[in-house]
Amino acid sequence: MTDRIIEISDTAAGLTLENGLLKASFPDRPQVTVPVAEIQCLILANPAIRISGALLAALAENKAVVLISGPNRMPAAMQFPLSGNYLQTERFHAQIDAPKPLSKRLWQTIVKAKIVRQADLLMECRQQDFGLYSLPAKVLSGDPQNVEARAAAIYWKHLFNRPFTRDRSAPDSNLLLNYGYAVLRAMTARACCAAGLHPTLGVNHHNRYDPFCLADDLMEPFRPVVDRAVRNLNPDNLEIAGLPAAARREILSALLGKVPASAGRWDLTDLLRISAEQTAKSFQTGEIALEY
Repeated sequence: MTDRIIEISDTAAGLTLENGLLKASFPDRPQVTVPVAEIQCLILANPAIRISGALLAALAENKAVVLISGPNRMPAAMQFPLSGNYLQTERFHAQIDAPKPLSKRLWQTIVKAKIVRQADLLMECRQQDFGLYSLPAKVLSGDPQNVEARAAAIYWKHLFNRPFTRDRSAPDSNLLLNYGYAVLRAMTARACCAAGLHPTLGVNHHNRYDPFCLADDLMEPFRPVVDRAVRNLNPDNLEIAGLPAAARREILSALLGKVPASAGRWDLTDLLRISAEQTAKSFQTGEIALEY
């Protein structure tokens, strides 16, 4: 089945539900309809959009996530389904009761996978890994030596052609990264819900003000998907004005694309779903089933 990410940003629109279809009516263009069952993420980035309660309910029933953007076009709020799996209660309890050593080993698995994918992207872009491939072997349970941060310092230093600092408020490639990570986070939260997990209860992230700690954990190895798209858009890390529509389309296209994996190339949506299911199995069995 098609998994669509739909963004409405450059025009006013009225969104309603009609016979299982999202019907979008615009003031200056023809109506558009999309099967609700094909939507995984709906991004509402225009203040003049109206959406019906029936459509919001149908999107939730079909496990879709709705992102609402603020004036800067960055997602400011998220609606995600409350019920996503017939084993949800059982998996919630397993997730809550997961022993600390298991959570630490899950985080170790996540960090190793993230560093390998960062190294892969550096090899693709710069023809060398700058030592990143040697770091996963140094990641211990829970990453007490913070090898993740050491890898990140090397990675960001060499990813772009010009100096880059990961600063969420900077008017450069950071704007594009912020947007891409926000959508990836929503996709990962959706995968968590579909697997019967609660996206708030993380294995490493535990910020009391973060309602999506588990999503923030599981998305880590997939951040380079966004990074690759942003580097292609702005390799010299030049300052940019806002979030151009063409750039947003490129980032969304990357998130809907295929990602190299050990068994070939997979849709990112499928890899997120598999990772969430493997994490749920890890919580239930007490053994690491997360393989990335």
